[in-house]
Amino acid sequence: MNPATAATMPDEAAGPEAVSRRRMVAWLTWAAPAAAAAALGCTQIGVPVLWRDELATWSATSRTVPQLWMMVHHIDAVLGVYYFGLHLWLAVFGDSATAMRLPSAIAMTVSAAAVALAGRRLGGAGAGLAGGLLFALIPSVSRYAQEARPYAFAACFAALATLLLLRAAELPRWHRWAWYALALAAAGAANLVALCVLAGHAVAVIAACWQRTPSSGGVTARVRSALTARLAGATLAGFCLSAIAAVVLDAPIVIEGRHQSLSQIGQQQTPSLVQLTGLRGGLWSQLFCSAPVAVAILVLAVASVAVAPRRAGPWCGLALAVVPIVAVWLISHGPASYWVVRYLLFSVPAWALSAGLGVAGITEWSRRLPGPRVLRLPRAGVAVPLRSAVAYAVAVGLVVTAGLLGVRDQQAIRQPEAHNRWAYPLAEANGEPVDYRGAAQVIAAHEQPSDGIAFQVSDQNHYQVDTSVAYYLRGKPMPKPVFQARSQAQSGTLQPVECASQARCRAGLAGTRRLWVVYVNHLVQGSYRNPLLAVTADEAAALRTAGYRIAALYPKDGITVALLVTQGFRSMRKQAGPAPVRAGAGPATPAVTRRY
Repeated sequence: MNPATAATMPDEAAGPEAVSRRRMVAWLTWAAPAAAAAALGCTQIGVPVLWRDELATWSATSRTVPQLWMMVHHIDAVLGVYYFGLHLWLAVFGDSATAMRLPSAIAMTVSAAAVALAGRRLGGAGAGLAGGLLFALIPSVSRYAQEARPYAFAACFAALATLLLLRAAELPRWHRWAWYALALAAAGAANLVALCVLAGHAVAVIAACWQRTPSSGGVTARVRSALTARLAGATLAGFCLSAIAAVVLDAPIVIEGRHQSLSQIGQQQTPSLVQLTGLRGGLWSQLFCSAPVAVAILVLAVASVAVAPRRAGPWCGLALAVVPIVAVWLISHGPASYWVVRYLLFSVPAWALSAGLGVAGITEWSRRLPGPRVLRLPRAGVAVPLRSAVAYAVAVGLVVTAGLLGVRDQQAIRQPEAHNRWAYPLAEANGEPVDYRGAAQVIAAHEQPSDGIAFQVSDQNHYQVDTSVAYYLRGKPMPKPVFQARSQAQSGTLQPVECASQARCRAGLAGTRRLWVVYVNHLVQGSYRNPLLAVTADEAAALRTAGYRIAALYPKDGITVALLVTQGFRSMRKQAGPAPVRAGAGPATPAVTRRY
């Protein structure tokens, strides 16, 4: 039990009352952080528009099992376990944004409980409670609790693996190591980069074995030393075998995804030492989705070893947070770089754990400050344990302050187009808001039965424009994709196959007098007002030959919907519906008409 709480327990408490109180404290240690993480994770979970990665998730999980199996052999093999699991989930709960994101919120809830329980083992109930609450209050935890991607699961299983490691190290038993190996394998199945948590665990295990080094002495001391040496050997052997088992379990994912890695994440640059320190590149602000909260967590983590430099727990917690990030940095200097900050989310539980130990250490340090231990109130006939009250106030103040520092960022990550800002709070060139939902609403409002549609597929279809229209028009009439030879599902990838020649593109336009073109503005090489620049050269030539002209443009945030009609199409304004309105421009603007 944490000294900060133990000192406040009445001495006369004994028997069933003491047991009941300990059980209540133990329950609150993990239940309060779990409840906080669940509440924050579910708050406005369905408000943000799905961004391109989440749309890719829907594209994959909405396929049949054979189609999904074919896809993971072409792309995203490392996400296959997550895709198949979410496929089953959506079959039961539907494919709304809330339903797609709810598993991530559950994973973060479990993570908060695991952080608290791990903190209790390293520093007592107070450290566990503080660490769990700090984890729940970190903005990036809420951000990825509301993301239909596997990063929350990587953090969850990494936190569970840390907790199970601490249990196994206390009393090495084969079943404890088996559970630890399964948690490690699950973390790797969610995100292979999360296996770097093993680096931090290795440091913790080596430190634990070092503390159990036998010492010389009498017969009793030698017996004790022999038992300690045996325990250290069992711990080291159990850890090594568990690590090997986890890697073997994840080997099929590694093998299948190896040839895909360079095409999927090979665009990342090798990180520099300055980026590792966070002085450039925004490592810490991105990792916590808040610069002020990042500072608070880092300060508390360092304080954990500063106020108690001779204790093993704080050093262990800090190693669990720092070493895995260094491991990812080192691996990223190999054939492929994995230095993507959201891939490092699995380290956030360890940072919260270390910060919780810092809160507990500062609290205990405040107890040792000079001053009266008890404040007596003679008139009231009571004595207030002053130092305990101050210690509690310090602990609560530190946790509340960290939470308040992130209020602005908690609000920002819940805005409708917030998920497009994948590097929040930094503003990356390809992290601009894209109002996919607004674009689909334009089509739904003005669509006619014989309409066709064309999508921008440049940039390897990373922006998933076709998927966004299909998702936000699900359950409604969908214009026919005129230029697609094969859909994403048919091609077994996340990119449709377009018509291969101008003649085939013209054949796809047969019978289509109105054509919608949907494209992301900043990907257009030229003015985004010209939709022909958003499609391939063969498609643009086919449109010119067929005599299509722009009837209307509907600009939304980061995305534009253009309506093209053939030269012989009449009653254009009546058919096109209301004149387009620029996003945020107020009054309606006249339709744009051009000839090509």
